[in-house]
Amino acid sequence: MQQTEEAVTMKTSEPEPIREVRLGIVGYGTVGRATAEILAHNAEEIHRRTGGVSIRVTRVFQRNASNSVNPEDGILYLDDWTRVVSADADTDIIVEALGGVDTSSRVARASIESGKAFVTSNKALIAQCGEELFALAARKGVPIGIEATVGGGVPVIRAIVEALAADRLHAVYGIVNGTANFILTQMETHGVQFADALKQAQAAGCAEADPSLDIDGLDARDKISILARLAFNASLSPKQVAVTGIRHVTATDFHYARRLESTIRLVAVAERNPQGITVSVEPWLVERESMLAKVDGPNNAVFLVGEKVGTQMLYGRGAGGNATGTAVLSDVVQIARYISRGQSVPNSLQGFYKPEKLALEERKRPVSWYLRLTVRDHPGILARVADAIAGENINIDSVIQEPHMPKERLSFVITLEPVGECVVRRAVEAINKFEFMLEPVLVLPIVSSC
Repeated sequence: MQQTEEAVTMKTSEPEPIREVRLGIVGYGTVGRATAEILAHNAEEIHRRTGGVSIRVTRVFQRNASNSVNPEDGILYLDDWTRVVSADADTDIIVEALGGVDTSSRVARASIESGKAFVTSNKALIAQCGEELFALAARKGVPIGIEATVGGGVPVIRAIVEALAADRLHAVYGIVNGTANFILTQMETHGVQFADALKQAQAAGCAEADPSLDIDGLDARDKISILARLAFNASLSPKQVAVTGIRHVTATDFHYARRLESTIRLVAVAERNPQGITVSVEPWLVERESMLAKVDGPNNAVFLVGEKVGTQMLYGRGAGGNATGTAVLSDVVQIARYISRGQSVPNSLQGFYKPEKLALEERKRPVSWYLRLTVRDHPGILARVADAIAGENINIDSVIQEPHMPKERLSFVITLEPVGECVVRRAVEAINKFEFMLEPVLVLPIVSSC
């Protein structure tokens, strides 16, 4: 009888909870350093919220590191990232903050193969390699945290995956690149040209020395690829997403936008339709009174359109060390809770683990359009442009031209009544072939309310 009671006791006893979870950081730039600093600054609050678990940074990969323990913080700084992620390293969770894809993907695979939980703010890594990494993590039984990949400190991923898990999402769209939004709002507010606004963004620390990923829409493309996967459980490569950046938006466009009681924003959008999904990144002409128009500076705003909950908006600082580091730590803290209890962490993010193969469609829903033409002026231009537009059975809504503009380089705007994108693109292709065109037509969809 006593043996039976002992057996029952052995079966029902729980392991002692782990009171310390060890963190390794690979990459000690803006995000990696901010993550460590926030963790140290909020140690007591995190200890309270995790029910008594301490999270401590034990190892950091930093180029040109000393390969020694810093006596001030007790962290071992290493110049070889493999010594942070190896199976025998004193780390339980790896935070990747390198950026790029080549090295970061090797860090991710090595961390997961070593049985380490993996957390990243690297949207390019997850957009391009997420499906492979989540499959590997499922086989190894370790979690991946990606909250910081989209929206910085705006918890949009958790909203889709958890808060709206019971609803069917029809669309996700918004402003997801703070650099491009800063540039556009500088142009809008101060009437400056794109090049000057870019210099102001770089001086303010809102743009990189090479801003191509931001101003060409590639950063936003990676982010909307991630959101589309999560919202629609769709297998999607960023290379499939149609992208137009903001390089060709001018101060003249903002002048005409004001005439139309509108402004310009770079918008990433993913929509579900009966045939599949539509995903794109491009500048939109939006009404001045719309919520998108009110998102200024480096801020982000993401709109989630659900079948039952309607439209939800999440707004906040989308970039920077503190915002992104906080989002990284939200994943770290959640994973640490499970590790401390000896429990496996849920890891089946819809859209990355066994996603559906949905058709990628071009936008078919008719919208109005803004066309800005820059020409060498001479008689008959408007008639020829109107003929090209009429040839596609498109109705012109308005023609706007400021008086006294220089004839050798004259810009005017034509707005079109709602029509499908493929139709307006055919008309624009014909217009661009005219000998008087000095540059390609700038084409912006006009969105009346959002």
